[in-house]
Amino acid sequence: MSEAANKIITVDDREKKNFSRDELNLAEFPLTVLSKRSNTNEKTLEFQDTITNKNKQVVQRKWIITGADKFGLPTASDDEVLLGLMKISSDDRFQNRRVFFTRYELLRALHWTTEGRSYTRLQNALDRLTGVRIKAVNAFYDNEAKGYSTKNFGIIDNYEINDGRSSGVKPSFFTWNEEIFQSFQGGFLRKIDLDFYLDLESAVSKRLYRFLGKHFWYSTTWRGNLFTLAHEKVGITRNYKYASSIRQQLDPAIQELIDKGYLSRCEYEGKGKDVDIIFYKAEEGTKRITQVLSSKTKPEQVVEVITEEELKSNKDILSERLVQRGLQPKQVSALLDNKTEEELTRMQRIVDYYDRLISSNSHLVSRSPVGFLYNAIKTSDTFVLPNDNTTNKKIDSNTGTTKETAKISDLASVKENLEKQYQEEIKSLTTKNDNMNMEINNLKTNIELIKDKNKEDLELFNEQKNIYEIHISRTPI
Repeated sequence: MSEAANKIITVDDREKKNFSRDELNLAEFPLTVLSKRSNTNEKTLEFQDTITNKNKQVVQRKWIITGADKFGLPTASDDEVLLGLMKISSDDRFQNRRVFFTRYELLRALHWTTEGRSYTRLQNALDRLTGVRIKAVNAFYDNEAKGYSTKNFGIIDNYEINDGRSSGVKPSFFTWNEEIFQSFQGGFLRKIDLDFYLDLESAVSKRLYRFLGKHFWYSTTWRGNLFTLAHEKVGITRNYKYASSIRQQLDPAIQELIDKGYLSRCEYEGKGKDVDIIFYKAEEGTKRITQVLSSKTKPEQVVEVITEEELKSNKDILSERLVQRGLQPKQVSALLDNKTEEELTRMQRIVDYYDRLISSNSHLVSRSPVGFLYNAIKTSDTFVLPNDNTTNKKIDSNTGTTKETAKISDLASVKENLEKQYQEEIKSLTTKNDNMNMEINNLKTNIELIKDKNKEDLELFNEQKNIYEIHISRTPI
């Protein structure tokens, strides 16, 4: 067996790759125009959607972006710079708002050339990212407060560029806006493969990759209205008013994501303004286990170690979903405490199942939807999901080998329990019926006894009456 087949992928191995972090509020709505050049006459972008809050109220969210008069709105390539800056901060574990860096290391991380025009391009991007303001109306998720709020904030407060080639010159730096930095420290982040992102050719592909990446963590499918996705989530101009014209913009980007193994397929359903688009994440992308082939042996499995930061981010996303569906933050905190990634993933599947029950008006959740969800999450290890009748494999993180954990079919167990309950109910009803029959027989017996006694009393009365009449007849008047 080759050494590669036995190797465990450690944190150090993984960090050699070009991973960054993506702030999830910035992944939900666009920050930039889709072109690489900004129209100086266009100073504002507005996006909106609606969500249902934990009180079952429909809330409209707005995301308003305003560029600086001098520098204009951020462009598609500025999104790349933003993720590059987040990578530098991520490498420093988001410890400081002021982050020191060299332009050379940033350009290399972005796959840009290190020639003069790239330095100019980078500084222009920093100008736009420093000048932009975002007003999020009911659209900024506060991961610590576990709820949406309205905020007006920026991305970068200031920056300073110094020529590192000169001796004695202090290093370049940039300073994150306080609001966005608090969100970093609050853990509202997800890991993003920066190399994969940068290799995508289309700005639409890159935008879809970030948006779907947020929603694919807890589900391998995402479904939504085509027009909302195109206009409010990707940033395609609203001049495209028909599904056919929107598809002309989306389909090439979707095909690129399919060709590069991120999506398995995409489907459209409905007509007119009611067209839905459904994305399916590629199976390979959903696995936390990587197959490594050896020329002499069967495929072996190796484990990718999950960092505490990633686990916290995954927990925060699940926490947000549960609070949105009516659970109290304290309840959610207690439910998710000390849970493993496997347990969190199962809970995400339970939330997906709950959403399907709600959308279909299932009687299972008609009495107390929040109570149903709370109990399902609380008993997630025993709660039965529709697809639980499969055998799972667990990986030993110490050896990298698989352990078969034959899982008894929960569906069969449920069936057995239901049959037991049915038989017990039949037995109980039979017993009640027998007791009722006994009562009826006792009543009949008592009635017969009363009849017999009454008959005896009547006979005695008649006998006494006859004696009396005889006595009267013999007595002289």
